[in-house]
Amino acid sequence: MPARFDLPSHNGRLRFAARYALRHLGISMGVALLSAAAVFGLLYPAPYRQLLGVESIFLLVLAVDVVCGPLLTLILASPKKSRGERWLDFGLIGVIQLAALLYGLHSVWVARPVVLAFEVDRLVVATANEIEQSELAKAPEGLRHLPWWGVRKVGTRRATSNTEFLENVDRGLAGISLAQQPGRWIPWAQAAEGMAARAKPVAELLARRPADAEALQNAIRATGLPTDALRYLPLTSSKTLDWVALLDGELNLVGWAPVDGF
Repeated sequence: MPARFDLPSHNGRLRFAARYALRHLGISMGVALLSAAAVFGLLYPAPYRQLLGVESIFLLVLAVDVVCGPLLTLILASPKKSRGERWLDFGLIGVIQLAALLYGLHSVWVARPVVLAFEVDRLVVATANEIEQSELAKAPEGLRHLPWWGVRKVGTRRATSNTEFLENVDRGLAGISLAQQPGRWIPWAQAAEGMAARAKPVAELLARRPADAEALQNAIRATGLPTDALRYLPLTSSKTLDWVALLDGELNLVGWAPVDGF
């Protein structure tokens, strides 16, 4: 004779499991918020998270982590289990969640933006895993270590010989920019003359790209400076070419906009 389905007992288990799953959800959301604050506040402040496309990917990792842990708790928790068995279940679920979170954090950390380089006619964002770290010893004093967080500003120099010029061409064809080569870096202050020569008035970009006028005007207002006090340079990364950096009269980066500057 088939076993009778015990509905009250089943409902009791669900209520018991739901109570633990809700607590687990609260803890998971708290950890996720702290992780997001660290990633987007320290490693990927605006506009770097948009330039590198990390925002949606990391938020997806957090969402999966937050949902899966409480869901496993909902499935496994049971009042019929001893306290020791329940804590073993919760411990294993926590280890799985923590491992997934640490993997996600490690992935975004190794790909964090570390360099903003002026390169010929543009500003280029380079990430830690794009830098040729074997060349760091060739960088100027003070630029031989990558920051744990934050973005270091550098200039890049032109080739000083035919051999170096040909190396630049070969590396450029391979997708390795000057910004990714510490041996080609120079201090930021030494790039001022080249930046001043290449930066153009923002008013010129407004006139040239009327379809992007709203995005540009919003970015201009955010700087708190008048349009005629601002200049721009294209702002690029390995993920996108369609941004501009807004610069004040002293060539400080004061704003940005998702507009093609070329």
